[in-house]
Order: sequence, then C-alpha cells, then structure tokens
Amino acid sequence: MEPDNIVARYNLLMVAVREDDYAKAVRICEPAILYNPEELAFYYYLGISYFRTERNPDALAVLKKGVGQVTPESDKKLVSDFYTFIGDLHHSMGQQAECYVAYDSALVYNPDNIGVLNNYAYFLSLDRENLDKAEEMSFRTVKAEPKNDTYLDTYAWILLEKGRYTEARIYIDEAMKNGGE
Repeated sequence: MEPDNIVARYNLLMVAVREDDYAKAVRICEPAILYNPEELAFYYYLGISYFRTERNPDALAVLKKGVGQVTPESDKKLVSDFYTFIGDLHHSMGQQAECYVAYDSALVYNPDNIGVLNNYAYFLSLDRENLDKAEEMSFRTVKAEPKNDTYLDTYAWILLEKGRYTEARIYIDEAMKNGGE
C-alpha cells in the first residue's frame, strides 16, 4: 500500500536476509532502489543478493550504481564496504586492475579496512606486484589482529615472496599456532 515506506521495506529485507532468502531479498530491493534511490543499503543488499543468487555481473552493476548515490554525508564505512565488494567481484572475474582500483577507493573511505588490506596485499603478492606495498598493508593487518591466522599467513607469504625466509617461517609458525593449517 505504501511502496515508498522505507522502514517497512527495510524490515522486510532484514527478514529475508535472516532467512537466507536472497531471491526474496532481490524482489524487495529492486523496487526499493526505484522508490528510494538515495538509500545506499538497498543497493548494497541487492548486490549481496545478486551475488548469492550467482548473478555477479548484476551485483557489480548495482553496486556501481549505488556508489553513484554516495554523498559527503554517506557512511564512510558503508561506502568502503561497497568498494570492497566491487573489488572482490572484479577479482573473481579475473579483472585485477579494476580490483585494485576498487580496493584503493575502499581505503580512501576507510584506511583501516582490515579485510581490504589483507586481500589487496595477498592479491598483489600472487601477482608478484608491488611487494613493498603488499608487505606494508599486510603488516598493518597483523598489527591490528596479531593472532589472526589468515593475516599471519598472508604476511608470511609476502615475506616468502620477498626472499625473507627466516622471517616468513616465524610468521607461518605463528599462523599455525593460532589455528592455521
């Protein structure tokens, strides 16, 4: 009865997400961005829902459309999450250059986005590109979460790629001590 009722639509969306019903979330979000185009959350959840229903190109398109709605008042961490997801999608599609651009944008909005710092560093190391930058980003993740086995493993890998074997061994042992395989 009130298709522009943002609160009601958001509540319906949260129920769909809690139930892992991403097809329903798509049906809720698609009209939501028509009635409330300024509401970033609908773009974000629509992107997630497209991704969960294996519609990656659609997810990428809607997230980019959502980024077009960003204003100076927008939540910086949410905007960073948009760019993180865009970067992850580009990576999954084999588009590394676009991935790195998106990750750079994510870090502009949230320089302490640990997930981006780790993934960015790891992907750079896999490409054997800019290993100094990768090391610096990865070290920040280890400093922020010194017992995170994933972050320790990434840092060890980068040190290994740089030929710093003794240091790499220390960090891989730490990763294993903290639950890593």
